[in-house]
Amino acid sequence: MSKSLGLSIPELVKPEKDHFDLRQKNVDEWLDNLPRANIGETARRVFETLVEANRFKHPHQNRMHFLEASRETVMYVTDSMKRHFVGINAPLPAKNLKIVAATREIHHAMAIGYMIATENYLGSSLFFSDNKQLATMIQRALSSLGKVLLTCYQTYTPYPANVWSEIHKLYGAAEGHKLLSLTVVDDQNLHNVKTSINAEYIRILLMALTSPYRLRHGEAGKVYSVLERWSGKSRLKSTENITRSGSLFAVNLASDEAPKNYSLFDDSCKSEFCRILNSASLTKAIRKDLKHGFKTGETTITSIEINRPDLSQDLMKRLLIAWCIIPKRSYPRNEIDERVQVTLGLTSTHQVIINGNRNTRINSGDEFENTASFETSNVSVSNLIADKQPDVWDMIYFPGDTGDLDALEEQLHKDQGSQNKQKKEQSETWLILNESASGYCIKSVNEPKGRCQVGELIGIRRQTANSTWKWGIGVIRWLRSEQANSLMIGIEMLTPDAAAIGLRAPSNAKHDYRRTLMLPELSAVNQPTTLVTTAVPYRIGHKLVINILGKEILIKLSKQVQNTGLFAQFQFEIMDDQGAVLKGEQEDENTPDFSGVWTSI
Repeated sequence: MSKSLGLSIPELVKPEKDHFDLRQKNVDEWLDNLPRANIGETARRVFETLVEANRFKHPHQNRMHFLEASRETVMYVTDSMKRHFVGINAPLPAKNLKIVAATREIHHAMAIGYMIATENYLGSSLFFSDNKQLATMIQRALSSLGKVLLTCYQTYTPYPANVWSEIHKLYGAAEGHKLLSLTVVDDQNLHNVKTSINAEYIRILLMALTSPYRLRHGEAGKVYSVLERWSGKSRLKSTENITRSGSLFAVNLASDEAPKNYSLFDDSCKSEFCRILNSASLTKAIRKDLKHGFKTGETTITSIEINRPDLSQDLMKRLLIAWCIIPKRSYPRNEIDERVQVTLGLTSTHQVIINGNRNTRINSGDEFENTASFETSNVSVSNLIADKQPDVWDMIYFPGDTGDLDALEEQLHKDQGSQNKQKKEQSETWLILNESASGYCIKSVNEPKGRCQVGELIGIRRQTANSTWKWGIGVIRWLRSEQANSLMIGIEMLTPDAAAIGLRAPSNAKHDYRRTLMLPELSAVNQPTTLVTTAVPYRIGHKLVINILGKEILIKLSKQVQNTGLFAQFQFEIMDDQGAVLKGEQEDENTPDFSGVWTSI
């Protein structure tokens, strides 16, 4: 068979006698007899039958009926399989990774089936071509390849080679046959049942331009869903009479590459294979929504369930940046190869900071095997018990009492009528691949003990020469699962050190504290001392009590610096006993001096 488009499809052979017959009656009977209550068995049968059908020659009409009739079942099993990987922190367990691979391959097998049908159709001699049917084949193939990419984005795994090449070839074929705007009915769409090849292709391009490996859990699916409606607000055209701007993106139809900002292309993009995507109308609509108070929550993770299609205001703002402004690297990156200690999450980081002067042993032979040299200042605290306490957090908790920690923290081991014992968190060894003034790119050395999410708090401590650094605090901005049990993450650093303190509501008991970090003032960016708390329930205006070095201080949250859905960062104001904000000279006299906090870490 002549491959008109050069798509990556297998060489077809004549069906064997015991091969599954794709005639309509057999297909319908096979689908009716699938054990749909058993998702695993149904998924296995569907995948094996798709792969088998893609190996043999079949009449064009039979293949199309088989693929179209199987779409609903494929959607049913793949949607059910998502619960094993969507919303689960990386790295995924081996079993879950196999389910990811199976989901991706089912979508890919569907795409191959439609690509075979497309090549068959274009390679046949027909007096009268059915553009409607050809447009349906190409749209279905693009839709399936889009789901291959989406599965990779949702699991932070690399997408297969040649997937972009196939997408571009299919679009080019539709463009050459003038099928781009032809209406195609797709009853699997949630918003627009009537779609087109052009809309499907732009949807895939816009999804890739969101920097999907920077999206948080559940966001990739939401964005892909809403792009079904938004793709019509962007325009794709040739390079003629194009002026470079921040809302223009380019794609090379002759490549195996995702789209990127037009300004990053050289003059070679001005060719017959380059197309320009203009997102100006889309970004204008997003600005309008934001301006008129479009708001469904502070962040997607904390306010919106993963199964809902809504987009948060925070996510909308990030999409606006992705589709409007070219991302520029502010600082050069230096390639290095250095082992560091890492903690994942607010709880682990808090515990490791306060236990910095205790034995923290990791892998044998590691340069961090020896205890770091940290000392704690001796503080006299009249309102706490008289027994000597070993560190800040022990001064906040009353031995023998039952403290109600935040549900997001590690559960304390509680023995009836006995002293509480906390789970001691350990750091792990990771490898810095490169660094800049703003952060690091690091890779796991062994299987990570903790689970990573984009937007998660991370603690990092380096050791150079004979000096051990303090615990720096950062946030995970992007995540890639390179292979089984191996992660690569990008970190934006927030501060080179932090203090572990306690936080409670004024009405709570004095021992009822939640883990909180205090970050020092950053004069370079004009940011005062801030607090890092759990993502909920704190909001601007809340009055709270912090316990630092045994001293309780009444504060008011004045400004939210960020809320990733996994932690929040606030500026705050000191208040007097009557609840008034201390200002001016009074503030100078009564505001505690936090300088001693950093030296006692």
